[in-house]
Order: sequence, then structure tokens, then C-alpha cells
Amino acid sequence: MTDYANTLDDIRDIFSILHDGTTSTCTGNKDLLTLKVDCEYLAERIDKSYTSFYIECGQIEKIELHPWMNPIDLPQTLLTDIKDIFKAELEILSADIENDFVKITCNQDNTDFDYCGGTLLLSCKTIKIFDQEKRQLTIDEFDKICKGYWNDFSKKAEQSIAEKKQP
Repeated sequence: MTDYANTLDDIRDIFSILHDGTTSTCTGNKDLLTLKVDCEYLAERIDKSYTSFYIECGQIEKIELHPWMNPIDLPQTLLTDIKDIFKAELEILSADIENDFVKITCNQDNTDFDYCGGTLLLSCKTIKIFDQEKRQLTIDEFDKICKGYWNDFSKKAEQSIAEKKQP
């Protein structure tokens, strides 16, 4: 597997783990873009006061948002300017590798915009994830945080079901 393929895997993994997270700010450009992603349910697993993570994308090769127009009969647009793409907060739903980029499906619920979500296409040479205090996390560490949350969530759900079955 090439380094590029590994980077695509990392992009997909980071955005997949941030499922239900929302982009809140962006700084930088195609050389180095920093996104703040609010995802309290995962961030608080590091520190109860944390609410977000930072993603750094280096040497972006492709970034564009194909919005879902709302109402649907509006002319289709394509957003390629970073500031335009992240002007609205995007809620991350899923991420998959497609060809030589990662396709990130997003919702967008601010009615000041004429779209209600879309598909964000992204490829870059480097990607890093940081906690709220900008300490870098490895993909494995980030994945363990996510799995720990979902394991605890599952246990709580099972306990709740068991308690409801008791007379």
C-alpha cells in the first residue's frame, strides 16, 4: 500500500470517527487547513471540559462541496473556495474512499443557506487529528476513544433494557 493510500485511509477514518461532529471554524488554505470540529460526546472522553477536535489537512489536492440544493429545484452549484465550503457548519454523517479522494457526506441545517447538506470531496497529502488543547492523537488512539464511547453506550442501553424487564 502506498503512502497516498494510507493517507486516504486516515482521512476516511478521522471523518468517520467524527460522525455527528460539526465543523465550526476553519483557518488556513490549501497548503495547511485547520478545521475545528465540535464533537462533545468524544472530546469529553479525553477531558470532561472538552467539546471539540482539530483536523489539520496539509497540501490539499482536492476540496469541493457538492451541495444538496434546498429547495431541490434551485440550480446546482459547486463550492471550491475553502471559506465558502465551511461558511456553514457541516455535520459529518459518513466518509468513504472513492477513486483518489474521500467522499464525506454532510448535513447542513442553517436555513440562511440554499442547501441542506452535500458531499464534501477531499484529498490531501497529510492529515492529523488533535484534541482541544492541540495535542496530536494517533489514529489508533482516536479510534480507541471512539470504540470506548460506543462500548459504554451499548452497556448503558443493555442495562436500561434489563431494568425495564424487571418487575
